[in-house]
Formats: sequence, structure tokens, C-alpha cells
Amino acid sequence: MESFSEEVKQAIVEANNGYCAKKGCYKQIHSIHHKNHNTKANRIKYPLFIDSPFNAVGLCFDCHSNFHYLFEINDSLAEVYESYLQKLRNT
Repeated sequence: MESFSEEVKQAIVEANNGYCAKKGCYKQIHSIHHKNHNTKANRIKYPLFIDSPFNAVGLCFDCHSNFHYLFEINDSLAEVYESYLQKLRNT
């Protein structure tokens, strides 16, 4: 399954100065994760949002296991982001 572009990954790392997004964690980013699950259904529902920076979070290896509890985006918010990105695309 597709994932974030190198450009998006680099932007997330730079925006966080290379450190995990979890408040209070000072470890370096290990990987970039989707806040809203990267599933086939979500790719159909949110084609612009799913791999956008709005759906990305940089986490260290240790925080990876709990990231959905901390950063998950629900469907209502994902729809708002998708609508916004669609409007930007059409301007």
C-alpha cells in the first residue's frame, strides 16, 4: 500500500526538529505514521487527505505502540480535511 512521499516525511521531521511528537518524549523520530488508518477504504474515502501532512505524525520507536490513542483522527475530522484539500485542488 502506498504511503507518505519523501517530501511529506521530511517536512514532518523538520517541523518537529527531528523529535517524537508525543508531548514529553525527547527521542528522535523513528517513523512517520498515519493518524487516520491507512486502509483501502480510507484511501477511497479520503484520497487527498490520507497521505497528506495533516494525517502524518512523527514518532520514536517506543511511542509507536500507543500512537493511535494519542493522535488518532476520527472520520468527521478526516472529512473536514478532505473537503478542504478538495477545495484547494479546485482553485
